[in-house]
Amino acid sequence: MDEYRLHPSLVTHWRNGGLEPWPEAEAATETVWFPLPEEDDGVRYWEGLNGRLSSDGSITVLGVPAYAYNLHLGDRVTVVPSDNDSFVATAIVERGGRITFRFYLTDGSDQARWYPLAQEFALLGCLIDVLSPRFVAFSCEPNISETVSERLEQLRQEGILEYETGHTAAN
Repeated sequence: MDEYRLHPSLVTHWRNGGLEPWPEAEAATETVWFPLPEEDDGVRYWEGLNGRLSSDGSITVLGVPAYAYNLHLGDRVTVVPSDNDSFVATAIVERGGRITFRFYLTDGSDQARWYPLAQEFALLGCLIDVLSPRFVAFSCEPNISETVSERLEQLRQEGILEYETGHTAAN
């Protein structure tokens, strides 16, 4: 059994005093699906991300992975067509150089709490991908990743959120 998780919104950035769609994400023309490791219950999850098709047939990822590890916004992937007019990723052929973070708010009663946190990271230069009012993925340039990591750890210690990076120790 397969379950598909398509992102509900576009990647945003800080502009004109608020979070606005990132122009490259708005220009995405394709959906590319990434298979995730099969769960213990036998379910195969897939994450669908926006992308831009290149003339060589590869796709540049224009969404921030929320579930796929060792994949980042800006990475270029090879693909094969799927049966439903989208693409399935087969390999990463070029790294975009960005770093992925995700946070999950520990208190779900405040449905607006995600916004000031997303705003804070967007003001640092991160690109934001909101999955839900409690779950946010974002992408940063390497030069600010240490600052972002330190702030996330501070917020974790305060009990506001749990977070992770988008890569496994092996990669």
